[in-house]
Amino acid sequence: MSLIQISQVSKQYENGFRALHPTTLTINSGEFTVILGPSGAGKSTLLRLLNGLETPSSGQILIANRQLTLENQRRLRAEIGMIFQEFNLVSRLNVMTNILIGRLYHRAWWESLFYLFPKKDYDLAHWALARVDLTEKAWNRASKLSGGQQQRVAIARALVQQPSVILADEPVASLDPITAEEIMKLLLEICKNDGVTVLASLHQVGLAFQFADRIIGINRGQVVFDGTAEQLWIEQDKLQTIYRREDGSLDESFNMEVALAQ
Repeated sequence: MSLIQISQVSKQYENGFRALHPTTLTINSGEFTVILGPSGAGKSTLLRLLNGLETPSSGQILIANRQLTLENQRRLRAEIGMIFQEFNLVSRLNVMTNILIGRLYHRAWWESLFYLFPKKDYDLAHWALARVDLTEKAWNRASKLSGGQQQRVAIARALVQQPSVILADEPVASLDPITAEEIMKLLLEICKNDGVTVLASLHQVGLAFQFADRIIGINRGQVVFDGTAEQLWIEQDKLQTIYRREDGSLDESFNMEVALAQ
C-alpha cells in the first residue's frame, strides 16, 4: 500500500538553481528505502520537501492520501518523524526533555511554550528511551552524550510522535563506521518490528546494500535508478551512473564507497 505519492515534484531556488527536477515516486508502507547519491545530488531536498521544510516549485505530494499543503503542513508533519545528520538536539536540555519535544506537535501552543507534558507523554518517552537502549541516560544533558547516543535520542524523539514514516537525512554521516551500522540496524528494526516506514538518504553504498529493501539513486536532482539492492548490485553500471559527474568523471566518494561495499 502506498504511503507517500510524489507527482512531478520539483524544486528550483530563486537564484535559478534546480535542486530537484520533476520527480514522480511512490513510497510503500513498511519499506526501508534508501535514497542514494553523492553530496549535492538532491537527496536532502527531496526529504525536506516531504516534511514541508521546503515548498515544491511544481507538482504535489500526498501523504496517506492527503495532499501536503501550507494549510495542513503542521498536522501532517506531526505524523512524520525527522532525523537529521546534526542530531538537532537542544544541548542544554536533558535527554528526557529533548525526547518530549517530539510531542509538541500534539500539544496546544501554551503547553509547548512552557514545556508542559501530561503523564502519558512521559510514559511514551520512557518507552522510546527503552526502545533505543538509553534508559539510564534520561536525565543527562544532551551535550554530554556521544554522537551515537545523541542520534539515538533523536530517533526516540521521532518515535514519540508515533509517526507512520521516519525521514532520516544522512543519519550516520557524522558517525564512525561501527556506530553508523548500529544506528542503521536500529532504524531497520523500527521499520520491520514497529511498522514504521523508513526513508533514509545516504551516500554510503555499503550501508545501502546492507539495509535497503529499495534503493532510489539520485544524481544532479534526477532519479537515475529505482530498484532493489540486489538489482543495483548486479547492474554495477547503474551504480556508476548515480555517482557520475557532468564531465563524465566519477564523484570522489565512489571508489572509496564501492571498496567498503565489497
